Amino acid sequence: MAATVSNADPVQSACAADYGEKLRAIAAEHACSQHPLFEKLDSTRLTQLQAARLLRNYDAHASVLRRYLLRAAAIMPEEAVPLVLENVRNEYGNGDYSKNHQEQLRDLAWKSGISTALFFNAKVNTGIKAFIKAARLYYCPGKGTHCSGMKNPAIVAGAITATEILAVKEFASMQKAFDSLGLAEHHWFHHVTIEEAHRDESVALAKYFEEKHDAAKSVELGLMGILDANIYLYDGLLAALME
Repeated sequence: MAATVSNADPVQSACAADYGEKLRAIAAEHACSQHPLFEKLDSTRLTQLQAARLLRNYDAHASVLRRYLLRAAAIMPEEAVPLVLENVRNEYGNGDYSKNHQEQLRDLAWKSGISTALFFNAKVNTGIKAFIKAARLYYCPGKGTHCSGMKNPAIVAGAITATEILAVKEFASMQKAFDSLGLAEHHWFHHVTIEEAHRDESVALAKYFEEKHDAAKSVELGLMGILDANIYLYDGLLAALME
């Protein structure tokens, strides 16, 4: 599937009394939420090669997002810092670095019978690289024209919110795919519930900027930027499943 971004304006069309519900509705209505990747994951009996490619590409994007989260914590108003740091702490193993998310992902690969050579030789697809480039604009906003008149911490809050809302769907579909390898209960898939908590924290972060800083437009800029970037991400992950 060719990478595209949405031309619609779901920010204007989504109607919900609660701001958090509005953001969830925007994400649910966005094209990335209906990407064919999810149907493919739900219906595929993974081979080791597919699993290796999928995990290698997921790892490539997730590694960058972890570092973006660290930067995000540094630019947040102090009231908002805890909502980001809890996510960061979990990503890095909750005080035990050996239990960080990357090590969990790679343990899933080894449990799938994937050799280190097969994993590390898997190509990082064009869509993943395009996602990383696009996501940087919203996780690390500078003085570009897309940020003119906007509040950078609120843009980042919107970016985090988009990532965490979609992560629940991503992990649920990947869990179904790995059931064919007998690994649906692997601890990496605890993310299905962990990301639900992160989603709620990120929505609370977005609501903080909307309520305390009158920064809804900045939040929505970051949200839409990452939702659009996710099209590239899902194109890359779908390509990993094609043999």
